[in-house]
Amino acid sequence: MQAPNQVAPRRPTLQKDPITVVVLTATDPIEYEFPGQRKKKVFLATVATSNQVFQVKVLNIKLKKEFKQKNVITMSAYIRYKNVLEINERSVVQKAPDGQTIAVPNDIWIRAKTPPKIGDLCQEDPDNLPTIVSGLFLLQKKKDNRKTTVYVIQDDTGTMEVVGSEICYGIKCAEGDTVRLFCFYLKKIKEKLKLTSGKYSFMEVVKRKGRKQQPCSVTFKLDIAVKNSPLNPLSGVNYVVKVENISEE
Repeated sequence: MQAPNQVAPRRPTLQKDPITVVVLTATDPIEYEFPGQRKKKVFLATVATSNQVFQVKVLNIKLKKEFKQKNVITMSAYIRYKNVLEINERSVVQKAPDGQTIAVPNDIWIRAKTPPKIGDLCQEDPDNLPTIVSGLFLLQKKKDNRKTTVYVIQDDTGTMEVVGSEICYGIKCAEGDTVRLFCFYLKKIKEKLKLTSGKYSFMEVVKRKGRKQQPCSVTFKLDIAVKNSPLNPLSGVNYVVKVENISEE
């Protein structure tokens, strides 16, 4: 069963009903730790229904085999906050029956592959905040404060400050590295737009300076993508998009 397009919850909410999605991308497992706690692993994925795209944080590494590209899977008992999903040990993830497919509208697929740049984020309407942002960016500099670390990221349209705390505090990185941001919140702080970390945020270094790599932003303007979709979901017209191998390198 594929869940219909629902209004994204404003607060993290347990979703008991199953949702069927197709896997677009999934990272390798990433190791992390909180101070004083043992190391843990997580991986990140992007999935889609016929009318929405979700970013997924998977805390149960045993589910990695289910998140193969192009797999159609059914998920239940997951946490949802806006268009971010968290899969934990209590969640249920199963591969859908053979032959089941998902028709992804062309506009959703294009918007997921061609997201806005930092310059676009700097022009965001304050009434739309907070906006959730994820992607790969080039690190310009960083500064460690007592409780937060300020990272400055850049692309070919501008720069932006990223304020990391808790698990996103003091990440070992240097100027010229490529960093992955997951579920950061675009907010206006002291009359300036910045990205800030929250409960579901995650950050890692994916390429160290000196290795040939151009960062490829995979930021998703998810709510806007659905709201401004030129397709009428009631028209019965679907565009089946072939999922090719997607690389962030």
